[in-house]
Amino acid sequence: MSDINYLDGYIYHMVHFGNLRNIFHRRAILSKDKMLQEKIPYHSLAYEEVQTLRDRIFVRVSLESRYRPLHSYVPFYFATHTPMLHVQYRKGVQNEIIVLEVSRSLLKERGVLFTDGNASNQQLAKHGREQVIITPATVLDNACRRRYLPGGPYGTNQSCSDFYSDVSFLDHLDWDGINHIRRIDPLEEYLRVRHAEVLVPDLLPLGRVEGIYARMRDMVQAVNTLIEESGLSGRIPSAVSKPGLYF
Repeated sequence: MSDINYLDGYIYHMVHFGNLRNIFHRRAILSKDKMLQEKIPYHSLAYEEVQTLRDRIFVRVSLESRYRPLHSYVPFYFATHTPMLHVQYRKGVQNEIIVLEVSRSLLKERGVLFTDGNASNQQLAKHGREQVIITPATVLDNACRRRYLPGGPYGTNQSCSDFYSDVSFLDHLDWDGINHIRRIDPLEEYLRVRHAEVLVPDLLPLGRVEGIYARMRDMVQAVNTLIEESGLSGRIPSAVSKPGLYF
């Protein structure tokens, strides 16, 4: 492993302002599956076709002796200015996006995984039915393995994103690509690498959040009013304006 400390930094989760009241009430950021189980309404920022792909991805969790749906994880990004955020910018709703910042030390905790690209990139056919079970790389087996059911893969994309279960694999990530230091071609590979993820099982308690950011000052005020109304003043960080995180 490199001498660089890849845990010295942050990861980021984007939410629509309309979801904050429920997040503050629940005192946690929930996975999609958790929100559905608890019947919590939410405003999704994701493309439906990507969500459909993620519906067909499962992770083999040796500690739990089961296959865990990808949607049972809360996704974070290593990168800021992700292509996903740029989509919100193009839609004209970027100012309604709140960025939650968490220390990368979270990666050391049991059950937390990370990927070297968008987790949905598994060569699944866009309109197919095949599913994939992913076994993340471990210190005992340094290869990420996949099993497609009933067969496959049948997708046409060229790259798969690997899953890792130990921080010793952080040097496998394309950090120059993630940090937008080098150009990545083709576009599909750029989109994949820039969306490298951290996957937190089920939920992340709000107490782990170290920064809450909005682009505009009026949104900062709205978030801080919500924090106060939720009884969270002094228990989580106050929101601040950080336009540099946005387009």
